[in-house]
Amino acid sequence: MFNLEHLLKLIDPQPILIDHQACLAARHKRAACRACVLLCPVHALSVEDGKLEVDASACTRCGLCAGACPTGALSVRGVDEPTVLKAGSVHCSKADGSGAQVPCLGYLTADHLLEMGLRQESLDLVSGDCATCPWQTGGAKAAEAVNVAQGALTALGSAHSIRLVRQSGDQAAGRSLSRRDLLNLWRSESIQVAKQFVPERTINHAKLPAKVPARRSRWLRQVEVGNLPQEQVMPAGPWKGRVVSEACNGCSICVSFCPTGAFSKGEENGEWFLLHQPAACVSCDTCVQLCPTRAVGEEPIPASVMASGEVREVTRLTKLRCRTCRKEFRGRPGESQCPACRSISGVFLRT
Repeated sequence: MFNLEHLLKLIDPQPILIDHQACLAARHKRAACRACVLLCPVHALSVEDGKLEVDASACTRCGLCAGACPTGALSVRGVDEPTVLKAGSVHCSKADGSGAQVPCLGYLTADHLLEMGLRQESLDLVSGDCATCPWQTGGAKAAEAVNVAQGALTALGSAHSIRLVRQSGDQAAGRSLSRRDLLNLWRSESIQVAKQFVPERTINHAKLPAKVPARRSRWLRQVEVGNLPQEQVMPAGPWKGRVVSEACNGCSICVSFCPTGAFSKGEENGEWFLLHQPAACVSCDTCVQLCPTRAVGEEPIPASVMASGEVREVTRLTKLRCRTCRKEFRGRPGESQCPACRSISGVFLRT
């Protein structure tokens, strides 16, 4: 009998599917995200000319890249995610155990674990000997995700638990495929093979799509908002409560390049305002990296704000006319110069 890894390589050599519309490296040339590239244990990923590339001959389908991607742009061939998310127990391919199997537990993000943890009173994750595994970085990622997810469950008022169990001793050689495994594999593979024949979408940088990863929206739908403890705060994790300082000039770059639509804008009565929805934020830091005035910061998120999907106003600017260049700009009452003229004035003052 073949084990799963060997069989997958015989079925199709293309190990990773990439949604380039969601990949931060492709969305903007200044986006610094290289999370998948840095975490790959075999250096099979690289970014060339703003496009993520996969070396299929080197890739081992461990799934760490998919777990590291903040926007969910990567998916691994052969992982039957719907089956995994319904399981009460999950083990890695190097461990013995019941329930569902993933190549490495590092594939499961805190968002994945929250969906599973909210559904199951007790969720067990079983790993092999990470110290001797070629994907050993996945063990640390799994432990981090478990800690974050458990803290989030507590903040959300859930008594459910997530436990990470490490098996000691020699690594399992790899589980042989049962008939159920084969059926699940063929189902997953047939869907993903069909996706390859769909023409790749060109990226229209003038109008980039904004989409919240399914792994986030699924667990948010499970939370009973009315029963949330008001004083609880979400732990640090793949979400952020954004704040904007008075340095904001209303350029809207954060809105244009946010991959999930967590930032949005509006206008009323001659005023421009910026909104932020923590539930949609994936902590990719694109807004922080691209903001020309370094105005974007963060603050703790109340669990009730996160779970309810509350949209908060983070800044409001008024239409003003610059006394120097006479052009309209967005600013705060009392400001008399646009950012460009203030910058020039500052240079003259310093010299």
